[in-house]
Amino acid sequence: MRDALLLKLTFWLIVIGAFALLTPQPAWPEWLARMILSAGIALGITSLIVKYRKSRKNR
Repeated sequence: MRDALLLKLTFWLIVIGAFALLTPQPAWPEWLARMILSAGIALGITSLIVKYRKSRKNR
């Protein structure tokens, strides 16, 4: 369940960050949108690495 929650959180962070950067009149500052987008990407990469290491450890 934790993996599914991390993937959903990652997806929505990336979507919200990208949407905030692409809007013509953003409600957020650009640095905040970039920070949210970067956090989503970093969380996604980290969760994939943890999942890979966990599967490799079980083998």
